[in-house]
Amino acid sequence: MTDVARLNSLLERVADATAPERSLFAEVFFACAGKQHPDIKAHFAMRMDEKAWTEAALVLTACALPGYRVQTNSGPGPGKVSLLAPKADGSPGSAPSEPAHHAGGIALAMLVAVLRELSSQR
Repeated sequence: MTDVARLNSLLERVADATAPERSLFAEVFFACAGKQHPDIKAHFAMRMDEKAWTEAALVLTACALPGYRVQTNSGPGPGKVSLLAPKADGSPGSAPSEPAHHAGGIALAMLVAVLRELSSQR
């Protein structure tokens, strides 16, 4: 299990990133997603190889925060992402989290949102 200091360190690195990069995504994935099936890891790696950063961030989010929904705004300007936690009964519909923004786009904003959520759960 990753501790809050590690999550905060990764959050700082993501916040400082100017664009998505494979090494940072991989580090966040392995710190946040826990042990995953080899097929999931391969799917994540393929998304990164294709530079499909938003799809890679969605895979990471699904692994790190099962049952959460992602709400995005990908218009002009920085990426904006909010997470919606599942209700206690497992159904979707909680209030959205505080939006995460990143000038580098939606994929990096999604990593910020995941890291914040995991930090707040610890």
